Amino acid sequence: MSTYVISDLHGCKEEFDKMLSVIEYRKDYDTLWIIGDICDRGNESIALMQEIMKDPSMHIIYGNHDLWFQRYAQELIDTKHDNNSVDMTDDLMCWLHYNGGYKTADQFMDLSFPECYDMKLYLDSNRIFYKELTIRERKFILVHAGLADEYLRANIRMSEVPEQVLVWSHIGRDDNPFDDITMIVGHIPTFLYGDSWEGKILHGRNDTLYHIDCGCVYGRTLGCLRLDDMKEFYVKSNYPYLKCSKDQICEN
Repeated sequence: MSTYVISDLHGCKEEFDKMLSVIEYRKDYDTLWIIGDICDRGNESIALMQEIMKDPSMHIIYGNHDLWFQRYAQELIDTKHDNNSVDMTDDLMCWLHYNGGYKTADQFMDLSFPECYDMKLYLDSNRIFYKELTIRERKFILVHAGLADEYLRANIRMSEVPEQVLVWSHIGRDDNPFDDITMIVGHIPTFLYGDSWEGKILHGRNDTLYHIDCGCVYGRTLGCLRLDDMKEFYVKSNYPYLKCSKDQICEN
């Protein structure tokens, strides 16, 4: 029985399915934690979400894109009933127009009403922002974005940290306040930390912090980490290689 962690799928279903083959994933035996951003930017967000929903061995932790989707799922359903019902707020426009949400929204609204409500129920029922695990006597915290500067202090409790911080923080490569807990994060593609981490999992602070968003949707790789022995797995992206700055990727 093995436990795997992956992040920032962003609709890259083909690469995700190939990764399951690479790690020889056994759904009745293994466990997979997806630490945020299943949807947006890529081409198959909704098909990917449906695949994850069907597998009880796969668990999601919210990222900022998942939070956007969950926040506006009901409005999208209402729009299927009445095209004039949606209120185009600045936040909704930020998601749809600037952060790849249109693809997710369009695919979602192509579903039947029962399928839409099933997905909304799944998102509502799995609104988790971090997970603490112990595997082979090693303690882990899985979280999408990590902790902002004001929470980087000893003895901080994850339950005290606001949800928005856990999905939006832009942390440094070594920003783990826990000496005895290994933190696994995604959110910021590792190539933004330097060319040496292009398409690779980044190891921070004595291997107590792992950044595992390897930039699949930006044409790098999809990375996966097995927590039992910290073995790394990679699948090459089929998306075009994009040169991006932090300002272009780290959304507001």
